[in-house]
Amino acid sequence: MTETIYFILIAGHIIGTVLGVGAATFAEIHYTLFNRDDVIDEKEGSVLRVTYFVMRLGLLLLVVSGFSFLLYYRITETRLEVLHSPQFWAKMSVVMILVLNAILLQARRMPMRWGAAISLTSWYTALILGAGRIEGVSYVGVMLTYAVAVIVVMFVLGRIRAHIHGNQKRT
Repeated sequence: MTETIYFILIAGHIIGTVLGVGAATFAEIHYTLFNRDDVIDEKEGSVLRVTYFVMRLGLLLLVVSGFSFLLYYRITETRLEVLHSPQFWAKMSVVMILVLNAILLQARRMPMRWGAAISLTSWYTALILGAGRIEGVSYVGVMLTYAVAVIVVMFVLGRIRAHIHGNQKRT
């Protein structure tokens, strides 16, 4: 029975991550392409709404399965060492940043350029931290790397958008 529960938690966690990473990637692609003329029309808005819904669904699955893992480990008293891992706490921090970012974006309290960079970087960071065991890392090291990655992604997305806007205005 506990193996079945563990399998369901793993599957839910993986599915949530896949939905989130995929939706975050397509959200950036679609937003960048759709906004090249500085207007999001009704059809484009509809595509973005579906994409953001899938991203929120992924986030919900990730959070629910993550908390369920904590309960499972506590009840079964297995894998409690995971709770002492810097990688685990970095992933928890990144997921909390994802949740806060989603709330702030929804409330229009987060500038889109920062929100997009935080979202994309956070989803890929959660994927990387969840996919493998990274030895010899500290919490501070992971979080500093993450912060630098957010800034780099914001810069790169800005350059891509400027390039696409520039090409649109020349045609």
